[in-house]
Amino acid sequence: MFSCSSDDSEPDTREFVPGEVSVGIKSGTNINDLFEFINLFDHQVDNVNSLTFTSNLQSDNLQYVLDFLNDKTYTNDGVNWFVTGYLHYQTNEITIFPRLFGMENIAYQTDWLNSMNELELNEKHNSELNSGIIRFYVPVGQEIEWRNQFTSYDIVDWAELNYIADIEPNTN
Repeated sequence: MFSCSSDDSEPDTREFVPGEVSVGIKSGTNINDLFEFINLFDHQVDNVNSLTFTSNLQSDNLQYVLDFLNDKTYTNDGVNWFVTGYLHYQTNEITIFPRLFGMENIAYQTDWLNSMNELELNEKHNSELNSGIIRFYVPVGQEIEWRNQFTSYDIVDWAELNYIADIEPNTN
């Protein structure tokens, strides 16, 4: 006799970045619930990405919105990552894509929520995508335990270690 089952007893030997776990938040989750989830833990947050917002402000305010948000210390790293956005080609609606750094900081959370009000920002959810990805810093050596713990929360769609891959360039 034989069966068609997979044997998952072999340990995962892939290399990962020590101390990092990424958590995908279920689509449709609002920013307040995302912040409440972050506040459940005593972990530093590298960043929250894959967020999308639209603004009810007139289209000629796009640059104002971007400048306003990029003046904040937690919305950019000062080098590579800044809030970006565009005007929808048909509706002229302002759409922005922030990356929020250090969001374990309650003052940053409060400022972001106040900025959402001032800039008339609305969360935009795509049912096919997450409502944000949080990269937590967890104690080194406890990455797998934290990945497993994060997945037990209803708000979480998935949790993964930050695996390291060797990529060979195509030489053809």
